Amino acid sequence: MRRTSLNTIAIAAILLIALPVAAQVADGDRYYAARAEGAQGARAKAEPIDAAIAAYQRAIAANPNDIDAHWKLLRAYRYKGAYVAANAEQKKQIYGTAKVAGEKALAVVNARLHTNAKSSDKQVAEAARAVPGAGEVFLWDAVNWGEWAVAYGKMAAARQGAADRIKRGATIAHMVDPRMEMGSPSRVLGRLHDQTPRIPFITGWASSKEALRFLNESLKIDPTNKLTLVFLAEATESADSSKKPQAIQMLRSAISTPLHPDFTVEDAAAVEDAKALLKKWRA
Repeated sequence: MRRTSLNTIAIAAILLIALPVAAQVADGDRYYAARAEGAQGARAKAEPIDAAIAAYQRAIAANPNDIDAHWKLLRAYRYKGAYVAANAEQKKQIYGTAKVAGEKALAVVNARLHTNAKSSDKQVAEAARAVPGAGEVFLWDAVNWGEWAVAYGKMAAARQGAADRIKRGATIAHMVDPRMEMGSPSRVLGRLHDQTPRIPFITGWASSKEALRFLNESLKIDPTNKLTLVFLAEATESADSSKKPQAIQMLRSAISTPLHPDFTVEDAAAVEDAKALLKKWRA
């Protein structure tokens, strides 16, 4: 009888903790959904995404092991760095914070999966499939490391091991579910292969062929994704300049099609990137 009472008390305590955490995550989701409010094209206002970040941080403070709050916080940091930050220094600060948050999130996930740095990507992915949100943690940590690498310079970041960190996280996410976030794991891997400097004994694995394979895979999952179209166009021209006409058509398609109603800022930024590439190519 006493054991039953103790179990009841334990369950009640867990529920009392879970309720405020769920409420804070729900608040964060609501603010994140409103992240484009007040935006001007590809430039977003700070207030909505800052409110989302604060809500996810409160959820993590209430329960540090809440994986849902962790991955959504990483996603929010990426949005702020990509679409709110006004200059390179602000981006460095935001993505530096995101990297720290990613370490904490991965520690929670690895403890839940009973894996560590020595576990193979396949072993981690197999365990992650059974834990909701685990794959997203690997994905958004990889994305933030990629953004950090761009802010600090691709060559410097590659020498510090950023490319391998991004590759591992995105590979695990891809193994968990290649359709995650509209084909994001494939998009990250494709962009990584295309943009990573080929440094002997450090990033010799980077491959134009793999860049095109992954980016085409991502586009197959989400055929209208403007960011994927821009990345694929750039990779196509880089791999074979004779295919520039096809790459130009991809960019024009990204520009001419309507913005996705749920990703207006993200799509507006991709359109800006497409126009910049066309200008660079004098097309």
